Amino acid sequence: MKKSLLWIVVMVLSISMVAAFSLYGCKAEEAVVEEEAVEEAPAEEVTEEAPAEAEEEIKLVFANWASAEEATRATLDAVMDEFIKLHPNVTFENLGIPFDQVREQLITMAAGGNSPDVMQLNGNWPFELGSMGALMDLNEIAEPEYLADNYEGGLEIGTYEGKLYAVPYALTSHGFWYNKDIMAAAGVESVPTTMDELMDACKKVKDTLGAEGVYGLGVDTTKIDYSLIGFIPWMWTFGATPLEGGVNFNTPENKECFEWLREIVVEGYNPLGLQIKDLRTLMAEDKIAFKLDGPYCLGIMRSLNPELEGDAFFDKFGVTTTPMGNVSSPQILADIHNLGISTQCENKEMAWEFIKFLASSDVSITTYLLPMGAVLPLKSQNTGPYSESFDNAVMKPFLDEVMPNMKAFPFGPKYTPASAFIINAMQETVTADKSIDDILADCEANLKLLYGEE
Repeated sequence: MKKSLLWIVVMVLSISMVAAFSLYGCKAEEAVVEEEAVEEAPAEEVTEEAPAEAEEEIKLVFANWASAEEATRATLDAVMDEFIKLHPNVTFENLGIPFDQVREQLITMAAGGNSPDVMQLNGNWPFELGSMGALMDLNEIAEPEYLADNYEGGLEIGTYEGKLYAVPYALTSHGFWYNKDIMAAAGVESVPTTMDELMDACKKVKDTLGAEGVYGLGVDTTKIDYSLIGFIPWMWTFGATPLEGGVNFNTPENKECFEWLREIVVEGYNPLGLQIKDLRTLMAEDKIAFKLDGPYCLGIMRSLNPELEGDAFFDKFGVTTTPMGNVSSPQILADIHNLGISTQCENKEMAWEFIKFLASSDVSITTYLLPMGAVLPLKSQNTGPYSESFDNAVMKPFLDEVMPNMKAFPFGPKYTPASAFIINAMQETVTADKSIDDILADCEANLKLLYGEE
């Protein structure tokens, strides 16, 4: 019995060992097969995704006078914030400079090699800075269709010797403002369209309302630089063309104009020694019947006189083109707020995108340009989505009558010293006994010396 039991145990152990060795052999064979399979299978390519390239950080320095003025600082900040939303890689240094200091500071910065990237410009500044090499030719970067949508006179005022140094930001050319209430009180039945009619109207205003401190005209007779900007259209309407095709200052047409300037002061039709801001105050107070001024005068007079809100303003004021003297068409100076790009700017493409945004984006138009009282720089804007803003007795004539007739004064690098001579001639005309012939002759001699014509 014990032998039989021992035999059974031996047989079980033998079978177990055989089974274990058989199982090990299968596993080993499978491992070899799998190893061979791994060796034979082609290796899969492992590609690492390249990290997304971050957009270049761009800083734009924007020099302007709007940010230096309380009424427009916040709105311009809002415009820049909206631009940053479209271009998160852009930051701004907003350089607000008071208007009467902008020109001097821009010239100083350009001479020192640290010009701001984008500049708000006015009057002769594009020509002065452009001739210094401080402004790039925007023809190199601007889309032809964008330029084609500008008013011809608007682009002309930024162009010098074939180079486009600035494009319009806002059209602010001066129209002929008239006060309907003063006209009615003085018995002036229609808006003057000629210089003779204007003088007749001024006499009526003086005779009926002069004792109440009401004037027929508002012409700046001070020494400030801007006084000449306001006077240029009056010279043109007499047929004078100073600095066009040469100095061309001491002419019969200009003599007639300066005699007129003296007459309106001597006769009491125009206040003496008041600059444009003072004249606007008188306009808002019903003390001036006629004046050349820009469309933004709407907002200025409303700020000076809250009673002019709403339809009350349009019931009182109207606008048309300058009365004509010795010319056959209206003479409108293309006075424009411009934008230019520094030649030192490292990101000119982004600077150009910002300029277009300032001039044509909805946020800029609705929060800054229209509230300021500007006519928009692009024709398609004024006749398209924003046309309702011009459907009133003041803005519609600016759009339909004034802007189509604007032309540029022959600004240039020497305009600033030339303007000083002309303003001095204006001062002598209204404050001295000197003859008009002598005043014009002296001014022309100085201008010829300046321009190298003698």
